[in-house]
Amino acid sequence: MDKLNNYRTIIKELLTKSLQYKPSYGDVEVEPIFDTEHDHYQIISIGWNNQKRIYNPIMHLDIKNNKIWIQQNTTEVDIALELMEMGVPKQDIVIGFHTSKMRQLSGFAVE
Repeated sequence: MDKLNNYRTIIKELLTKSLQYKPSYGDVEVEPIFDTEHDHYQIISIGWNNQKRIYNPIMHLDIKNNKIWIQQNTTEVDIALELMEMGVPKQDIVIGFHTSKMRQLSGFAVE
């Protein structure tokens, strides 16, 4: 399997595992959004908690230039560590929610 398709499979597997964690409050669903054409992958929570609308990205990963960009992670899961355990090299992981200056210090890819 080529690198791009392998990364798509790994991301979908990682995010699908996260679907099992449902909020314990309100009428809230956790939904996957997998855009394999543009390589955007998200898990969002959507619904209602009493009279309050819930719409939150939980995890968001992109593939850009054959690297996996972690754009958002509101969980306690260390996505970068899980990606490495699934065979993604550190130099192919970008912590996208950090500034480029912070990424230089992270030990992961900068871009």
